[in-house]
Amino acid sequence: MDTIRVRAILRPVAAVSAAAALLVALCGCGGTKEKREYAVPRALCGIPVDSKTLTPFLPGGRTLTTKQKLSDGWGVRCEVRVDSHLAAQTSLQWLADAPNTTYFVGGQANSKLDHRAEGGRFLYSGWEAFGETRNCTSKKLLGARLFTAFQMYSTDHRDANAMKHLITDYTNAAEKTDTCASGKPFPE
Repeated sequence: MDTIRVRAILRPVAAVSAAAALLVALCGCGGTKEKREYAVPRALCGIPVDSKTLTPFLPGGRTLTTKQKLSDGWGVRCEVRVDSHLAAQTSLQWLADAPNTTYFVGGQANSKLDHRAEGGRFLYSGWEAFGETRNCTSKKLLGARLFTAFQMYSTDHRDANAMKHLITDYTNAAEKTDTCASGKPFPE
């Protein structure tokens, strides 16, 4: 009779222990994030960025590279790649006859830009943002004004406040460049 009681007590304990072990094993397999082996840069193609704010948007991986690409003499992109996969992209673009940031965004947005700051000077979502510089105009480029973009591509991280911070800082830094001061097109 004592053996039967011990078995009756041990069966639920064994079942609970097995279920707990299975749960721990499944949790260990599912959401593991790849380790970040690279340093997050403090500048992207020569324009300072807040690496602490940028970090959560970047995936794990071994190497991070940046490459500047001219879209034409009026625009330049900075591609950020982690292990050869596009992780983020920034842009500077001269536009003539662009009345505001909304016009600049056009079809570039990959999300609903449901946040705005400074009367629409900045438009952003949880993972991309667009802005307009102040006092960056070019007589050489038909009175064009300089616009900015910051877009993320590689993680599910969303943070509208962080995107506002990134685009504001990036746009303010762009205003301090020689490109803004001289109103020159980008060298080809």
